[in-house]
Amino acid sequence: MASRHTLVCLPAHAAETAYTLDTRLRRALNKVRGGHFDSYQITQGRYTSHFPLISGAPADDPRLVRSASGQPDRCAGGVLSLLDLAALRDRRAAEAADLYDAWSRATEGMPPAKPWAAFAEHWGSDSFRALLAFRDQPQLKALAEIKGKPGARQRDEEAALISLDRAGFIARARRRAVPGNSLRELDDTWTTDPAWLNSDDAAETGSTAYYDHANAYIDALPADFLVVGVDCRR
Repeated sequence: MASRHTLVCLPAHAAETAYTLDTRLRRALNKVRGGHFDSYQITQGRYTSHFPLISGAPADDPRLVRSASGQPDRCAGGVLSLLDLAALRDRRAAEAADLYDAWSRATEGMPPAKPWAAFAEHWGSDSFRALLAFRDQPQLKALAEIKGKPGARQRDEEAALISLDRAGFIARARRRAVPGNSLRELDDTWTTDPAWLNSDDAAETGSTAYYDHANAYIDALPADFLVVGVDCRR
């Protein structure tokens, strides 16, 4: 089963609204063009701690989507005025800088790694063997040691690390900090990162366009509107 982090945008709560936030989210998701998901997880799932809260945000604000077992200063989403998007972007950028610097030190003097596109072209549809060959390069082995757990490795991040300079890698992380894999806009428009659909190019051209759009859209919403992350499964 595939899990997709979907950000759902909703207008501000109206005094006459009869639906709970959970119901509003489900009604919005059920309007997705092309069929429904098999299930949604809102207060549970993988993304309940995605957004940091601004300092002093009330923990019991009903406009926030929180997990009972989650961190007290984080949530799955809610009213934008309570979400610290700047802190989230800064944290991801700092993590990317630390990773790039550690990898640069560990690979100093090694021969440059070949880009992912070379392996994808060579192996064609056999993506598994392409990935094994790609990761068998000394610079990628050094990255694996830095990352530690195998589950922490992401092919797209690995490919970006060897193809971008430090500034570009940090900018990539900042761009990807806030949006999920998909964005549901106020008018029911639905957009998805093409890399999630295996339809992007090696340079991440489509993904960059998606994340630029998603960030601009979210940043332009009024402060009393809501953005909520949902774990959509199909």
